[in-house]
Amino acid sequence: MTNTMDLIGVDGTSSGWIASIGNSRDSRLSAIKYYEDLNKLLSDYPTSIMVIDMPVELNQKNYFRTCDVLAKKYLGKVFQSSIFIPPLKRVLECNTYKEANELSKKITGKGLSKQSWHLKCKIIEVQQISKLSNKVYEGHPECSFKMLKKESLKGKKKSVSGIFERLDLLKGVGLDPLSLNLKLGNGSSIKIDDVLDSMVLFITALRIVEGNYLCLEKIEITDSDNNGKIFI
Repeated sequence: MTNTMDLIGVDGTSSGWIASIGNSRDSRLSAIKYYEDLNKLLSDYPTSIMVIDMPVELNQKNYFRTCDVLAKKYLGKVFQSSIFIPPLKRVLECNTYKEANELSKKITGKGLSKQSWHLKCKIIEVQQISKLSNKVYEGHPECSFKMLKKESLKGKKKSVSGIFERLDLLKGVGLDPLSLNLKLGNGSSIKIDDVLDSMVLFITALRIVEGNYLCLEKIEITDSDNNGKIFI
């Protein structure tokens, strides 16, 4: 890609989204902003590549997406629990967790985790914007941090050692949140790991522009289901 594009790494909070924003010209972050909804973010940056920590493509009938299985394998035993299994498309239409859990069991033989159900609204929001733009990519921060370090991290992301480890990795490539234009509002739901996750997904967006990314996806095409992709 030769044209300058806005690059955005996005991570969710309980009340909205954290966006780390820069561009492909200088490969540096310019701001970290809080948004209540993704439509506003995309309207502010209409010619952008966005990498978001949320499922973009969902299965119709297969419980496991191959990309999630590959991501768990990539992270290894210690960190694979950070990969959650998203619901099927039809399950999102349910009104209660009980209904969703029962439908998931009926279709796949496996129930739906509470984590997946609690992310229902955010997953639907991503589904809606992905129909409007073909430049919305699914990423996973823990995978991107491992790619950045070139080996497994030592600490979990919410631990003090894990936070410092991730900060050190980001500073090593010139990204320091304290030196950036922070527009996070007064959202008490924003955590330091949300900010760091969005920053590392900005790096993944940069990798996509440069063409040196890794894509975890199903290789053998046997049916139209199971088309999820995770970009690192």
